[in-house]
Amino acid sequence: MKIKAIIVDDDFKSRKLIKDYCEEYFSNKIEILDDCESVDNAIFSIEKNKPDLVFLDIDMPEKNGFDLINHYSKIVFEIVFVTGHSNQFIKAIDCGALNYLMKPINPLNIKSIIENFENRDSAENSKNRIAILKENMEKGTKSIAFPDNDGFKIVIISEILYCETGNGDGKCKITTPNDNIVASKALNKMSELLPNDIFLKVSGSAIINKNFVKSFNSKKSVLIMKNDYQIKVSDKFYNKTNLMNAIAN
Repeated sequence: MKIKAIIVDDDFKSRKLIKDYCEEYFSNKIEILDDCESVDNAIFSIEKNKPDLVFLDIDMPEKNGFDLINHYSKIVFEIVFVTGHSNQFIKAIDCGALNYLMKPINPLNIKSIIENFENRDSAENSKNRIAILKENMEKGTKSIAFPDNDGFKIVIISEILYCETGNGDGKCKITTPNDNIVASKALNKMSELLPNDIFLKVSGSAIINKNFVKSFNSKKSVLIMKNDYQIKVSDKFYNKTNLMNAIAN
């Protein structure tokens, strides 16, 4: 069964491009039922067409993409956010493990979106990710959702002890007091998501939560975390004095 979709974007060229790509490359997978230039038109179209998926532009005049989200107490369709530039919303979207397309749009990215939809978890999980997004937008980023084989796990950011990578597979291990999570995110991406007033990147393979540092061994250049785990500090990132100042401030 084809994915039923609508496009919501005030830019005609953007709407046409997404529609053309879907029809040219993925007509056997997805059907574009409508394209809307405003949130008000989209709300009417969603009620009429009952789409499975909505391509939703973030930055629109009068009402933006988040106004559409806030219109619904319960969202029963998947959302793909569309934006022309990296902005304040992208961090919240990333933390909610939600899909987005950056302009200029590449058909390969649409292919990835379709594959993610076909392998999606339950509608309830989708609703929960939107709830995380809303909370992070309203109250500041508090949680991150990491997809896993069963759906996704929610991690409170302040509870992360450290993040590490090292085997070259582009994945990152996130350690909390109660869990270890392997996320398909590069360390640099994790560094962008985590608040820099709490987290320090101490080497090319480790980020630490300075609230969980117990001590520093300057002879070995290792931080001892409160769970007694040791993390090597690279001289390229911090010497002893700079590290003391970074952790204290």
